[in-house]
Parts: sequence; structure tokens; C-alpha cells
Amino acid sequence: MICLRTRPLVCSLSGLLMVLFTAPLLAADPPARTRRVLYNFDGDSCLSTKAGSKAPAALNVDDVKRLIEEVAYEGSRVDSVLVCINAQVMYYPSKVGTMRGTLSTPEERAKWPASEKQRFENLKNFFEAKTDPYAIMLAETKRRGREALLTFRMNDDHGNDFLRTQFMVDHPDWRLGTVQYQGKGAIDFGRDEVRDYTFRLIDEAVRRYDCDGIELDFNRFPIFFKDGTTDERVTKMNSLVKRVRTMLDEVGRERGRRLILAVRVPSNYGRTPPTPETARQIGCDVPAWAKNGWVDFVVVSEFLFERGDLPIGVWKQAIPTVPVYGGIECTKGSGQKNLNAAEYRHAATDLIKAKSDGVYLFNFFTSREGGPDSYEPPFEVLRDLGQVAPMP
Repeated sequence: MICLRTRPLVCSLSGLLMVLFTAPLLAADPPARTRRVLYNFDGDSCLSTKAGSKAPAALNVDDVKRLIEEVAYEGSRVDSVLVCINAQVMYYPSKVGTMRGTLSTPEERAKWPASEKQRFENLKNFFEAKTDPYAIMLAETKRRGREALLTFRMNDDHGNDFLRTQFMVDHPDWRLGTVQYQGKGAIDFGRDEVRDYTFRLIDEAVRRYDCDGIELDFNRFPIFFKDGTTDERVTKMNSLVKRVRTMLDEVGRERGRRLILAVRVPSNYGRTPPTPETARQIGCDVPAWAKNGWVDFVVVSEFLFERGDLPIGVWKQAIPTVPVYGGIECTKGSGQKNLNAAEYRHAATDLIKAKSDGVYLFNFFTSREGGPDSYEPPFEVLRDLGQVAPMP
């Protein structure tokens, strides 16, 4: 029997031994994940198109699983799959926000393109059957041993009626403008209420889905504030990013693993290549986010069109502590078709030569959206994308 006078000493020694033996396990960082190719699903056309179809198509569970099989097949270099679940509206029945298309009028719905009508019907059928297609995509990604991330469009500015939210209906003066693609669909992050609403949407999505983390896509769209100085913008956006990191840490503890926070940095709509300074001017001090330990990786890309001039070296010099991935857009614009296999390989080779830690694909699948003119994406390049081509 241990006497009362010696019990505190024994307890202290036991506690010390426990700390010594468990501290390395608790403090050790998880092994660094290799991300050769990161593949972004927009959560949009992937729910209205499928392989071989020349028109919008009805989808079932097997079709949704096929989406992942197409990119995360054996031998593919896709290590991370990102699934988008919003564009101001949420793509699932949300308790915080508005589900896509639910605030459109019958007259507006009658004018929807066939793709939007089919997408709306597909989602309606899935959720009425208590089946979440985005959860299926994430689960299939993890089953294939890949990283499964959500991606959240921070301020989508398409402004279509099917992207209308109750939040915007209730607060029309909180929009950044009245013209489509010039602020009509975007909201003012200068307002505390907007940042709080955005956080609650992100929080809901992370808690809803068994994901490995979330990407905040500041490039859809790179517009956030009506006014304010650069420092004022940075302070406000910093508070939101830090709040998301704190939430992820809380949920991660509940799930027994660290959840990833990634960011896709804002571009300049193609006017000039995106740099840390141009991102900071609109409120996104990405180097500070990395320095503070809030983000786990950064994606640098253009807006919509592939130009091949991303300043990867500038970003890596500014952010030496986390991986920086270079994005490849799907088309060069001017009505051209999507990049072909050779063009994807060339763009990826240039990024790797520029010391990008991997390549990130955006809208890779959109060649399926052309109806009678649609064609299949070059999925075969996913076997070798990112490798430096041999010198001639």
C-alpha cells in the first residue's frame, strides 16, 4: 500500500513517464504527402455529363464512382482529388445557405440550358433517395488511396439565377456590383456578417463530409472588397483564414487526424501573372498564412486561360515552408479546344522545371460540355503528367 505522503510523488513520476513516452507520438508531424497531380472537380458539370454522352445525362451511383475511376485509376499520378461543393449556393441541402437552383422561379427554370435542367434533376433524385453524390466521390477517392479534399469557391461571381442565395436576396446591398461578372454574384468580405456567413458554410461542409480537409479557392473569383486599405483588407481576411484553421483543428481532433487547409491564390483575371503582392492588395496575404502555420499547401494558377507564365519561383521564395503547386487551365482561349495531351504534358513540364512541387488541373473535364461537339478528355496523360520530358 502506498502511503498518502508518497502518493503525490508516485503520481508525478507516473505522469512524467507518460509524457515522455507519449510526447513523440503526439508531437510528430504526419509524413509528408506526395502530390504529383491534384485534380479539381467543379461539382457542376460532373453531375450532368458522363463518359461517351453527347448530351446531358441522367446519372446513378455507378456513374458517380466512374468519375473517380477515370482519374484515380491504377497507374495514374493523381494523388489528390478536390471536390467542389458550392458556387455561392451549396450543391447539397444546406441548413446554413441555399441549395443550387431552389430560388429560381418557374419562368427562370424554363429558360435554363439542358445541362442545368439535367443537373438539377440529378441532384434532386440523388438527395430524395438520401444519396449524396459528393460523399460518394470522396469515399471512392479514399478507397483508391488518394487524398480526398473539398474545395470551396470563396466568392463565385457568375451571378446566374440558379446561383441565387437567400443571403443575397436578404442583403442586396452587400453585393460587390450589379453587373454579371463584375460583382453581381459576389459579396463584400469587408462586412463582418459576410465573413461569418462564409465561415459557417465552410464549417457545415467540413463537418458534413468525411474529407481530408478543404481548399479555399480565392481564384473563383478574385474579388472580395468594396473598399478599405490593403492593410484593412488583409486584417479581415486573416481573421477568416485563422478561424477556418482553428475549426479544422477542432474537427481534426474529433476525427483523430490533422485536416488539411489549402488555398488557391487569387489571380489578376489574366491581366498580369499572379504574385504574392498582387494577392495581398486584394486582401490575401498568403505568405503570412503559411508563416502562421494556417495553410498546408498553396496553388498558383491563372484565371480560365492557360498562358504558361506563372511565377512559381517568386511564390516559392515567398513561401518556403509549404508546397507550392502550379495550375494548368484547360484552354488557351479565343474559342480554342481544350488542351490536348501534348499541350498538357508541355505545360506540366514547364511547371516542374520552374520547381513547382506538382501540377494542379482545373476544368480538365469540360470538353464533355459541348453537346454534339463534346469529346473525351485526354485521361491517359494522368499516367505521366508532371514528369520532366527528356531534352531533345
